[in-house]
Amino acid sequence: MNNIKTSWKQTILVGYFMIFGLVSAIASPVNSVDFIDVKVEEALAKASSEGKLVFMDFYASWCTPCKWMEQTTFTDSRIARALNDNFISIKVNIDNVEGFQMKNKYEVNFLPTILILNSNGKMVERIEQTMIADDLIGILEIHNSPENKIVIKHDFNQSPKRINGTEDADEEDPWTISQDDYRRYQESEEKRNYRVQVGVYTKYADAHEQVQYLRNTFIEPIMVLNDFNGDQVLFKVMLGQFKTSSEAQSFCKILKTNFKIDAVIN
Repeated sequence: MNNIKTSWKQTILVGYFMIFGLVSAIASPVNSVDFIDVKVEEALAKASSEGKLVFMDFYASWCTPCKWMEQTTFTDSRIARALNDNFISIKVNIDNVEGFQMKNKYEVNFLPTILILNSNGKMVERIEQTMIADDLIGILEIHNSPENKIVIKHDFNQSPKRINGTEDADEEDPWTISQDDYRRYQESEEKRNYRVQVGVYTKYADAHEQVQYLRNTFIEPIMVLNDFNGDQVLFKVMLGQFKTSSEAQSFCKILKTNFKIDAVIN
């Protein structure tokens, strides 16, 4: 009799822990985005087959605002659940070959930059600023609509390169890059220890205007980084990349003397 009572108690206890574990699993928040390590073409094919959107996060290891979003925005449970349920999410490192190709193809000049593509591969959103979770969740919800998530069935062994439309064999491949182009890019990126900040703006339009002027005046690489000052988004315009502090200081003097541009080393 005692053995029967013990058995019932054990059964009830096991059942309790099973139910408790199930409820806990359901209730526990998702706090990380499942960024998958695939090429953009594969992400587009997967999104079209599953009826999802593509979320592309362009970043670089030296981009402080990118790291800030990684540690805050992308760990928000609302963002993680929305992206994991409705998007194929990938990161694009502009410092490697494929990332450099994507940077050129999508004309990415600001970091961080986020692109959202629908299941047909059409871009429906470009975000060129640091985003807090409260702002990003609204954008994700806007684009999480049936017309952006149409399931597309592909024939067996069909190339996913052109999801929308046919591929012209004579068309120049937008993913191709010459070795000389990438070598020059690598050589310039090796100088990224010192950058010269030539402007800080609270409005994207003002930063864009200075970028246009700099492009017409200088041959040095230009990058816009987004940062926060409290709740205010700042757009920092960076010009040039230098191996040493003295090189950067000399360039600052040239900017001040010849172009009346106040610059600081960043």
